[in-house]
Formats: sequence, structure tokens, C-alpha cells
Amino acid sequence: MNSGWHHLEISFCVRWESPWHVGSGMGTVGVDRLLRFRVAAVREGQSDRRVLRRVPYVPGSQLKGVLRHQCERLYAAWAGKVVPVHAGTGAPPKELLHHFGPLVKSPLLVDRLFGNRFQGECLFVEDALPESWEERSWLIMGRTAVDRRTGTVREGTLFFTQVGVSSFPPLRSRVLGRHPPGVLTQDGDAFPFEYALLVAALMTIDALGADKSAGFGRCQLRIENIRWNEHASLPLEEALRPLEDPEWPELAALVRENSPS
Repeated sequence: MNSGWHHLEISFCVRWESPWHVGSGMGTVGVDRLLRFRVAAVREGQSDRRVLRRVPYVPGSQLKGVLRHQCERLYAAWAGKVVPVHAGTGAPPKELLHHFGPLVKSPLLVDRLFGNRFQGECLFVEDALPESWEERSWLIMGRTAVDRRTGTVREGTLFFTQVGVSSFPPLRSRVLGRHPPGVLTQDGDAFPFEYALLVAALMTIDALGADKSAGFGRCQLRIENIRWNEHASLPLEEALRPLEDPEWPELAALVRENSPS
């Protein structure tokens, strides 16, 4: 285990490969679904001058939800134990209660990474915001629903969606981790197994937002820098090295079991 606090900062950018829609949940007479907007300081055109603009963005809360889902999928694929965080999703309530306790004693790697309801959150994701501003960065698209039996358009199902264009400027965000002593699992002084899983999960995100089944929201997420404790720029290959062994979950459990508490 570890004797000190761990501080992590992963900077990344999202580049769109298709139109995308992260909805506001609001509607108007002419537009059924609007993009989510917020005010941010962005560059105008090619200049370095920043101005306040109302721009589309991806909320950090949504990014965090996608990221946790990817972590759970990857860890389960490696035969790791995963317990859903919400009651009513298939996990017996007694199992949720069983794991309600200090993170340092939790056997659940994903919980140790993100935090739990007993101890609070350990991982935070900032809103993904564009750095520059361009006119006509979004448009209105009309869509219909198709009847699966007849293969024709369903009557009365024409609707409109506001989408960001595929050439929309890249969005930038950060993942911030703050973990108390003893929560994360290290093999010696190597990058913690929990953080290595987080990096791998970030690299597997290839779609964001709504209507992914219709081809919307395809993206490429690129990690730009990993800052960990005293390491100002940890190489990506070093961050992923703890996962090189195909049976790394068992190795992580063994390391944790044999480490002084």
C-alpha cells in the first residue's frame, strides 16, 4: 500500500469525428432538443485574446459517469469484482451494505478509485470546454423515427435536434484525483493499479452524448499529460505498465494483502 497522499491530474482533449449532441433537457416550439451551453473564456478566431462566450460543452459529471462505466467494464473483463453504486441495478442491497465502509478496507478497486458514500468522492472531472470560438459551430438537424415492422417513417415522429458539427473545436478537460494514505494499491513505488485502470479507461472512450446508436458523438480522446505526485509529466507507457500482466487484478489483490496496513 502507500503511506502518503496521492495527487493525480490528467489533462485530455476531445476531438469530434461526427456531429454530437449533449442535451440540455429543454425544448422550444421549433427545437425539441437543445445543446447544453455555459459561459466560458475562449479565444476568438486565431488570436490569443480571450472573451466570454456562451458555448456548447460536455459536463464533467457526464464525463465522470462515462469514465466510471468504462472502468467497471474493463475491470470486469479482467475478472475483477464490481458492485454497482446504485441500488436497484441488480446488486443485492446486502452487498451494497457489506461494502459501506472506509475505502482503505474496501476490496473493490473501482470504489477505491472513485470513492464511496461512506468516505466521499476521491475523483473529480472538470467540464470539457472549447478553447476557441467559431461561428456556425452547430446546426439544427431534422430526424424521424422508423417503424421496424414496415420499414417506413412513423407518422408524427418528425423532430429536430441541435448538434455540434464534427469540425467543432476540440474540448479540453482534466481528471483530478485526491486519495488518502492506504487507499490505493502500489507494487513498490510504481504507478497505482487504480490509476492505471483509469488511464486505460480514458483511452477507450470513443463516443459521448446522445444518439450514439445513430452515429452521433463519435470522438477521439487524447491524453495530453499525466501529473502524479512529484512527477510533472509521467509517460503514458509507464502509467499503463501495471496492467501488462494479463492477471494483474490478482497481482493487485496479492500486493494489497501482503502490504502493511
